[in-house]
Amino acid sequence: MARLYIFDTLNHIFRAFHALPATLTAPDGRPTNALYGILGIMRSLWRTQHVEHFVAVFESLEPTFRSTLDPEYKAHRPPTAPELKAQIPLAMELFEVLGIPTLGVEGFEADDVMGTLAARSRAEGHGATLVSNDKDLAQVLAGGGEVDLLRLSGTGKNAKVEKIGPDEVCGVFGVPPELIPSWLALRGDPVDNIRGIAGIGQKTAVKLLLDGGDLPTLLDHPELCGKFAPALRENRERLLRDLEIATVRLDVPLPFEGLPIDRFQPRPVAPEAAEHLRELGMKTLLKGLEETLFPDPTLLDLWGD
Repeated sequence: MARLYIFDTLNHIFRAFHALPATLTAPDGRPTNALYGILGIMRSLWRTQHVEHFVAVFESLEPTFRSTLDPEYKAHRPPTAPELKAQIPLAMELFEVLGIPTLGVEGFEADDVMGTLAARSRAEGHGATLVSNDKDLAQVLAGGGEVDLLRLSGTGKNAKVEKIGPDEVCGVFGVPPELIPSWLALRGDPVDNIRGIAGIGQKTAVKLLLDGGDLPTLLDHPELCGKFAPALRENRERLLRDLEIATVRLDVPLPFEGLPIDRFQPRPVAPEAAEHLRELGMKTLLKGLEETLFPDPTLLDLWGD
């Protein structure tokens, strides 16, 4: 069975930017610490998981439907650091010349594109691994099939991998995959500025959902929530909106039919890659490219054991 590794690019660029020193720069002074970090994360992933099919998913550059539903969605987040923001287009350019398949769909977050790719992989009989530390994506495992969530920490010799399958989701988050959106809407999610209900935290949300059912069921039968019943009645419309916001879409219009798995095999490194790496000061990867014996090398060749 073929398996598609679906990589949450911005999630890992953000981690890499904050993990590596700002002193990592290109010869012309441009910051490159996030680029070094993201390639290190990918190299660890490809070598430990024996990746053959891979796609790096990027965020939409335009506002998404969630911002239309709630203008306060993620509005509390501080502006992206200029040094990090400058490296996102550099990453897209670098991935292109290195032959790394990429995908992004305007108007949709990376989570939605990733969820749709996983759903299509499942429908086509392929496996799918969502490579992200984002808890929201655990809900995608609800559809069954060979779909799992892989969380990474560290790089190189310090790399650690935690693989979560459908049966492990409840142990990690307290609820099964299909209840993750209800759990996020009910308890709130400060990361995305989802308010939840005052007084309902992790343990209470888990108990209410496991005992009473998903959020729509609780809203139809608020008496199941005891002292929180008035709050559910009063906030019904907001909670339904937050449930929609917390739900990962599985129907994003992708620029292809089905899931053409061969589309996601790494392509040969482009001829201009050497100059690109030289400009960024990435000497180790440049040396590997210059010394390889493969006539049309891919990153799988350069990163092989």
